[in-house]
Amino acid sequence: MQIKREQWSDMFNEVARLMIENKDILSEIDAKFGDGDHGITIEKIGNVIKTKVAVWLPSNEPLKSLFDEIGNAVTNISGGSAGPLYGTYLGGFKEVLEDEVEVDAPLLKKIMKSGLTELQYLSTAKVGDKTMMDTLIPATEAAQNAPDDIVEILIAMKDAAIDGAEKSKDFISKFGRARSYKEQTIGTPDAGATSCTFIFIGFYNAIVKEK
Repeated sequence: MQIKREQWSDMFNEVARLMIENKDILSEIDAKFGDGDHGITIEKIGNVIKTKVAVWLPSNEPLKSLFDEIGNAVTNISGGSAGPLYGTYLGGFKEVLEDEVEVDAPLLKKIMKSGLTELQYLSTAKVGDKTMMDTLIPATEAAQNAPDDIVEILIAMKDAAIDGAEKSKDFISKFGRARSYKEQTIGTPDAGATSCTFIFIGFYNAIVKEK
């Protein structure tokens, strides 16, 4: 099995849908110890993704172009650090690609690892710091440890992402505005860790859930 051009479109459109539909929940979480605007920024990211996918799908451009366009546009979204962080991560997918459009399981693993690697040049956060890394690192590790099967990889990433975001409730914030609240942040999930789950749930929904 390979992920084909139309499926990449479906995957990112589903990610965008989840981001937009859950904007209020994300802002609610963020409002407890942050600026309360994370959902607004994530909605902007979702709308950018939809726009870029709509242009890319009928074109003859390779997959690398889609990741590059999404990454650059998301990085430039105003609204705190989420734009640059998400843009770096999603844009980082392109670093292991040349002219491919269809992706097999081994290449999917490389794509997911590449996104995290690029983000780690920008962020020093680790699992336990109550950031988006609480989702991204476990999901990426789950992908690398999964069998070379696209469905198995997508399931593993989705499950690890959801688990990582849930575990972020137990951590003390060490980055951003929330870090000044220290132990008070225990019991609340990280907004960024939560919004990142939509990447992996969206990918899973588009390829696996409909089967």
